[in-house]
Amino acid sequence: MASLYSAGWRQGSFFAAVLPLDGVVLGEDGRAARHQSDHGLWAVATQDCDLDSAETDSPEASIELRPVHTDDLPDDWGIRSSRFLLTQTEYVRSLDPRPSVAPAVLTTLLAAGTERRDLGMDRRRAFTVWLGLRYDRPAVPATLVPLARRIAEEVRRRQNRPTALRVRDVLMQFDEDADPTRFSLFAVLVEPGDEERVREWLAGIATRVPPEMGVADELEAAPATGVSFHLVETSYAADVTQLTWRPGEPEPEGAA
Repeated sequence: MASLYSAGWRQGSFFAAVLPLDGVVLGEDGRAARHQSDHGLWAVATQDCDLDSAETDSPEASIELRPVHTDDLPDDWGIRSSRFLLTQTEYVRSLDPRPSVAPAVLTTLLAAGTERRDLGMDRRRAFTVWLGLRYDRPAVPATLVPLARRIAEEVRRRQNRPTALRVRDVLMQFDEDADPTRFSLFAVLVEPGDEERVREWLAGIATRVPPEMGVADELEAAPATGVSFHLVETSYAADVTQLTWRPGEPEPEGAA
Protein backbone atom coordinates (compact mmCIF):
# COMPACT_ATOMS: atom_id res chain seq x y z
CA MET A 1 0.00 0.00 0.00
CA ALA A 2 1.29 3.47 -0.91
CA SER A 3 2.31 5.85 1.87
CA LEU A 4 1.79 9.59 2.15
CA TYR A 5 5.54 10.00 1.78
CA SER A 6 5.63 8.05 -1.48
CA ALA A 7 2.68 10.16 -2.62
CA GLY A 8 4.82 13.27 -2.19
CA TRP A 9 3.79 14.56 1.25
CA ARG A 10 6.59 15.93 3.44
CA GLN A 11 6.91 17.67 6.77
CA GLY A 12 6.33 21.29 5.81
CA SER A 13 4.05 20.54 2.84
CA PHE A 14 1.22 23.04 2.89
CA PHE A 15 -2.11 23.33 1.18
CA ALA A 16 -5.37 25.29 1.09
CA ALA A 17 -8.56 23.60 2.31
CA VAL A 18 -11.29 24.59 4.75
CA LEU A 19 -10.94 22.23 7.74
CA PRO A 20 -12.04 22.40 11.40
CA LEU A 21 -9.72 24.14 13.86
CA ASP A 22 -11.05 23.17 17.28
CA GLY A 23 -9.80 23.75 20.80
CA VAL A 24 -11.05 23.32 24.36
CA VAL A 25 -11.87 26.44 26.37
CA LEU A 26 -13.63 27.24 29.63
CA GLY A 27 -17.29 27.92 28.94
CA GLU A 28 -19.50 30.52 30.61
CA ASP A 29 -20.82 27.80 32.89
CA GLY A 30 -17.31 27.11 34.18
CA ARG A 31 -17.05 23.78 32.36
CA ALA A 32 -14.76 22.67 29.56
CA ALA A 33 -16.28 23.40 26.15
CA ARG A 34 -15.30 22.91 22.54
CA HIS A 35 -14.35 26.06 20.65
CA GLN A 36 -15.13 25.40 16.99
CA SER A 37 -13.85 27.36 14.01
CA ASP A 38 -12.63 26.76 10.46
CA HIS A 39 -9.32 27.56 8.84
CA GLY A 40 -8.27 27.52 5.21
CA LEU A 41 -4.46 27.13 4.99
CA TRP A 42 -2.40 24.35 6.59
CA ALA A 43 1.12 22.94 6.97
CA VAL A 44 1.94 19.30 7.73
CA ALA A 45 3.87 19.00 11.01
CA THR A 46 4.22 15.20 11.13
CA GLN A 47 7.76 13.90 10.55
CA ASP A 48 8.74 12.29 7.26
CA CYS A 49 9.35 8.90 8.88
CA ASP A 50 5.75 8.83 10.11
CA LEU A 51 4.46 10.01 6.74
CA ASP A 52 6.32 7.07 5.23
CA SER A 53 4.42 4.65 7.46
CA ALA A 54 1.02 6.32 6.97
CA GLU A 55 -1.02 4.51 4.33
CA THR A 56 -2.77 6.87 1.94
CA ASP A 57 -6.23 5.39 2.61
CA SER A 58 -5.94 5.15 6.40
CA PRO A 59 -9.06 6.54 8.13
CA GLU A 60 -7.28 7.24 11.45
CA ALA A 61 -6.59 10.87 12.37
CA SER A 62 -2.81 10.51 12.66
CA ILE A 63 -1.31 13.43 10.68
CA GLU A 64 -0.67 16.62 12.66
CA LEU A 65 -1.40 19.91 10.93
CA ARG A 66 -0.57 23.50 11.84
CA PRO A 67 -2.75 26.41 10.67
CA VAL A 68 -0.84 28.79 8.39
CA HIS A 69 -1.37 32.57 8.62
CA THR A 70 -0.72 35.39 6.16
CA ASP A 71 -1.62 38.54 8.14
CA ASP A 72 0.49 40.37 10.76
CA LEU A 73 3.72 38.82 9.49
CA PRO A 74 6.68 38.41 11.89
CA ASP A 75 9.68 40.71 11.47
CA ASP A 76 12.18 37.86 11.11
CA TRP A 77 12.35 34.19 10.10
CA GLY A 78 11.89 33.15 13.72
CA ILE A 79 13.95 30.01 14.29
CA ARG A 80 13.34 30.52 18.04
CA SER A 81 10.19 32.59 17.80
CA SER A 82 6.63 31.80 18.76
CA ARG A 83 5.91 32.59 15.09
CA PHE A 84 7.87 30.96 12.26
CA LEU A 85 7.95 32.05 8.62
CA LEU A 86 7.47 29.20 6.18
CA THR A 87 7.80 31.61 3.26
CA GLN A 88 8.11 35.37 3.06
CA THR A 89 4.31 35.69 3.22
CA GLU A 90 3.13 32.69 5.29
CA TYR A 91 3.83 31.63 8.86
CA VAL A 92 2.75 29.32 11.69
CA ARG A 93 2.20 30.08 15.39
CA SER A 94 3.03 27.90 18.37
CA LEU A 95 -0.10 28.91 20.29
CA ASP A 96 -2.57 27.53 17.72
CA PRO A 97 -4.49 24.26 18.20
CA ARG A 98 -2.85 21.27 16.50
CA PRO A 99 -5.54 19.25 14.76
CA SER A 100 -4.88 15.82 13.28
CA VAL A 101 -6.38 14.47 10.08
CA ALA A 102 -6.60 11.05 8.50
CA PRO A 103 -4.20 10.31 5.62
CA ALA A 104 -7.31 9.51 3.57
CA VAL A 105 -8.40 13.15 3.95
CA LEU A 106 -5.15 14.41 2.43
CA THR A 107 -5.37 11.84 -0.35
CA THR A 108 -8.95 12.85 -1.15
CA LEU A 109 -8.11 16.56 -1.14
CA LEU A 110 -5.25 15.99 -3.58
CA ALA A 111 -7.42 13.86 -5.85
CA ALA A 112 -10.03 16.64 -5.85
CA GLY A 113 -7.50 19.14 -7.19
CA THR A 114 -6.11 20.72 -4.01
CA GLU A 115 -2.65 22.12 -4.70
CA ARG A 116 0.12 20.90 -2.43
CA ARG A 117 3.18 23.12 -2.11
CA ASP A 118 6.49 22.15 -0.59
CA LEU A 119 9.18 24.15 1.18
CA GLY A 120 12.75 24.32 -0.03
CA MET A 121 15.22 22.10 1.82
CA ASP A 122 16.58 24.95 3.99
CA ARG A 123 13.13 26.05 5.17
CA ARG A 124 12.05 22.44 5.74
CA ARG A 125 15.10 21.86 7.91
CA ALA A 126 14.47 25.09 9.81
CA PHE A 127 10.80 24.13 10.30
CA THR A 128 11.88 20.80 11.79
CA VAL A 129 14.21 22.59 14.23
CA TRP A 130 11.49 25.11 15.12
CA LEU A 131 8.96 22.38 15.86
CA GLY A 132 11.44 20.71 18.18
CA LEU A 133 12.30 23.94 19.96
CA ARG A 134 8.66 24.87 20.45
CA TYR A 135 7.95 21.55 22.13
CA ASP A 136 10.97 21.83 24.42
CA ARG A 137 12.38 25.33 24.56
CA PRO A 138 14.38 26.57 27.55
CA ALA A 139 12.91 29.27 29.75
CA VAL A 140 15.07 32.24 30.66
CA PRO A 141 16.25 31.68 34.26
CA ALA A 142 14.61 34.07 36.72
CA THR A 143 17.90 35.77 37.56
CA LEU A 144 18.50 36.60 33.89
CA VAL A 145 15.06 37.99 33.02
CA PRO A 146 15.98 41.70 33.51
CA LEU A 147 19.15 41.36 31.42
CA ALA A 148 17.48 39.30 28.68
CA ARG A 149 14.60 41.76 28.51
CA ARG A 150 16.95 44.77 28.29
CA ILE A 151 18.92 43.19 25.43
CA ALA A 152 15.70 42.25 23.64
CA GLU A 153 14.38 45.80 23.95
CA GLU A 154 17.60 47.23 22.50
CA VAL A 155 17.39 44.81 19.56
CA ARG A 156 13.81 45.87 18.93
CA ARG A 157 14.74 49.58 18.99
CA ARG A 158 17.24 48.96 16.20
CA GLN A 159 15.11 46.74 13.98
CA ASN A 160 14.30 49.52 11.51
CA ARG A 161 17.92 50.43 10.84
CA PRO A 162 19.35 49.37 7.44
CA THR A 163 21.81 46.94 9.03
CA ALA A 164 19.00 45.18 10.89
CA LEU A 165 17.40 44.27 7.58
CA ARG A 166 20.40 42.01 6.97
CA VAL A 167 19.70 40.02 10.16
CA ARG A 168 17.28 37.08 10.43
CA ASP A 169 17.58 36.51 14.17
CA VAL A 170 19.67 37.57 17.15
CA LEU A 171 20.51 34.87 19.71
CA MET A 172 21.76 35.35 23.28
CA GLN A 173 23.90 33.23 25.57
CA PHE A 174 24.81 33.96 29.19
CA ASP A 175 27.63 33.09 31.58
CA GLU A 176 25.95 33.17 34.98
CA ASP A 177 29.13 32.24 36.82
CA ALA A 178 30.71 35.60 36.01
CA ASP A 179 30.06 38.67 38.19
CA PRO A 180 28.57 40.68 36.64
CA THR A 181 26.94 38.24 34.22
CA ARG A 182 28.59 38.09 30.81
CA PHE A 183 26.48 37.75 27.68
CA SER A 184 27.21 36.92 24.05
CA LEU A 185 25.16 37.93 21.02
CA PHE A 186 25.02 36.00 17.75
CA ALA A 187 23.37 37.44 14.65
CA VAL A 188 22.06 35.04 12.01
CA LEU A 189 22.41 36.80 8.67
CA VAL A 190 20.14 36.78 5.66
CA GLU A 191 23.19 36.24 3.45
CA PRO A 192 26.99 36.28 3.87
CA GLY A 193 29.08 39.39 3.37
CA ASP A 194 27.69 41.66 6.08
CA GLU A 195 29.46 40.16 9.07
CA GLU A 196 31.61 43.14 10.07
CA ARG A 197 28.80 45.68 9.73
CA VAL A 198 26.46 43.51 11.77
CA ARG A 199 29.07 42.98 14.50
CA GLU A 200 29.24 46.77 14.84
CA TRP A 201 25.44 46.83 15.03
CA LEU A 202 25.57 44.22 17.82
CA ALA A 203 28.23 46.27 19.62
CA GLY A 204 25.88 49.25 19.59
CA ILE A 205 23.25 47.10 21.26
CA ALA A 206 25.70 45.74 23.84
CA THR A 207 26.93 49.21 24.88
CA ARG A 208 23.36 50.20 25.77
CA VAL A 209 23.18 47.51 28.44
CA PRO A 210 24.10 48.89 31.91
CA PRO A 211 27.33 47.20 33.04
CA GLU A 212 25.83 46.33 36.43
CA MET A 213 23.27 44.17 34.57
CA GLY A 214 25.74 42.42 32.28
CA VAL A 215 28.92 42.80 30.26
CA ALA A 216 29.28 41.80 26.61
CA ASP A 217 31.60 38.91 25.89
CA GLU A 218 31.40 37.60 22.33
CA LEU A 219 29.67 39.39 19.44
CA GLU A 220 29.42 37.29 16.29
CA ALA A 221 27.57 37.30 12.98
CA ALA A 222 27.28 34.48 10.46
CA PRO A 223 24.90 33.32 7.72
CA ALA A 224 22.49 30.53 8.56
CA THR A 225 24.81 27.99 6.91
CA GLY A 226 27.51 28.90 9.43
CA VAL A 227 25.34 28.59 12.55
CA SER A 228 25.43 25.26 14.36
CA PHE A 229 22.36 23.53 15.72
CA HIS A 230 24.14 23.51 19.08
CA LEU A 231 24.11 27.31 19.10
CA VAL A 232 20.43 27.39 18.20
CA GLU A 233 19.54 24.83 20.85
CA THR A 234 21.46 26.54 23.67
CA SER A 235 20.53 30.16 22.97
CA TYR A 236 17.60 32.44 23.71
CA ALA A 237 15.96 34.67 21.11
CA ALA A 238 16.74 38.36 21.61
CA ASP A 239 13.20 39.60 21.14
CA VAL A 240 10.57 40.23 23.81
CA THR A 241 7.94 38.47 21.69
CA GLN A 242 10.11 35.34 21.51
CA LEU A 243 11.39 34.91 25.07
CA THR A 244 10.01 32.33 27.46
CA TRP A 245 9.86 33.32 31.11
CA ARG A 246 9.57 30.93 34.03
CA PRO A 247 6.12 30.77 35.69
CA GLY A 248 5.52 33.69 38.02
CA GLU A 249 7.90 36.05 36.24
CA PRO A 250 6.54 39.39 35.04
CA GLU A 251 5.80 38.85 31.37
CA PRO A 252 6.19 41.67 28.82
CA GLU A 253 3.08 42.29 26.78
CA GLY A 254 3.08 39.86 23.86
CA ALA A 255 5.83 37.64 25.24
CA ALA A 256 5.58 34.03 24.16
